[in-house]
Amino acid sequence: MKNLILSLLLLSHFVFSQENKFRSEEVDYWNTADSVHIFGTLIMPETGSKFPAVILITGSGTQDRDETILGHKPFKVVAEYLVNRGFAVLRVDDRGAGKTTLGKNPRLATSENFAKDVLSGVDFLKNRLEINSSKIGLIGHSEGGMIAPMVANQSKDVAFIVSLAGTGVPGHIVTHNQTETMLFAAKMDSSRVKQQVIFNDEIIALMMNENDSKIFEEKLTTKINGMSDELKTKFGFKGMEKMIISQVKSQNISWTKFYMKHDPSDDWKNVKTPVLAINGTKDTQVAIDLHLPAIEKALKNGGNTHYKIMRLEGLNHLFQHAETGLLDEYAKIKEDFAPEALQIMGDWLKEITK
Repeated sequence: MKNLILSLLLLSHFVFSQENKFRSEEVDYWNTADSVHIFGTLIMPETGSKFPAVILITGSGTQDRDETILGHKPFKVVAEYLVNRGFAVLRVDDRGAGKTTLGKNPRLATSENFAKDVLSGVDFLKNRLEINSSKIGLIGHSEGGMIAPMVANQSKDVAFIVSLAGTGVPGHIVTHNQTETMLFAAKMDSSRVKQQVIFNDEIIALMMNENDSKIFEEKLTTKINGMSDELKTKFGFKGMEKMIISQVKSQNISWTKFYMKHDPSDDWKNVKTPVLAINGTKDTQVAIDLHLPAIEKALKNGGNTHYKIMRLEGLNHLFQHAETGLLDEYAKIKEDFAPEALQIMGDWLKEITK
């Protein structure tokens, strides 16, 4: 009976896929700096040893280990594709998702804290006998693509980076661009778009520069209530002033302040490891013509000669084939991740880890 129980426990811990021929292990480890207990999945080829490994880093917001978005599981697809090309892949639940804990002072956490979570993952993989400790890399999507160079600059154990729609300019510029894109997509006239973008930029500037939350609220309230009724009506929040103020206040947290101020190009220019940066031409969240040139310029200015920048035609922010690239289209698309994006990643990773 004891042997039977032991066998069942082992089977529940290690899952072998007959179709894809890999093993899957539930793992956990700590980011001791922030007291975060991290839970995730490590998959490895069914046979062999000393595998090159990648850690997947999710985008902004609280994401599970599969980066589940509107029914899509892009990180599960990426992980299972790469394991079948000989890589070990670690993907984890973000703070507050699954069993991963929030850690201390969650309202004070920024991308810098999330970078510490990833560094803990690097240390975890280094101590696994199945992993080639000299070939551990990072694949970051969106904000994860911003975090990846931060991690690489703090650890000599990061051997390569793949940026999937990662950012190359500060967050306040990202938000400015996203706002313009969404408003024009909604068929708003150019004068209203200009006015609303200016208004949003002013709110973001206030958030970035005012560190006292009480004074921020007072200034925000004065600004909202001081707007003309005509402008409030034009922006669509006449009679909803209190709700708007409350919503903006809820975003006045450390993460937002850091994201808006932080310039990823400062991190990219210090990265000396090989980099693959890819983005879709239909991406309306991280615009390809804004971010890829900025990443390339920073890498070049930093003296990195081992990088590859690629534009993928017709793909949106989730690397799906798309018509418009707008957010409301994500759920309508059946595809989880474009095959050509997977192959480009896989081919590049095989080349640099051979």
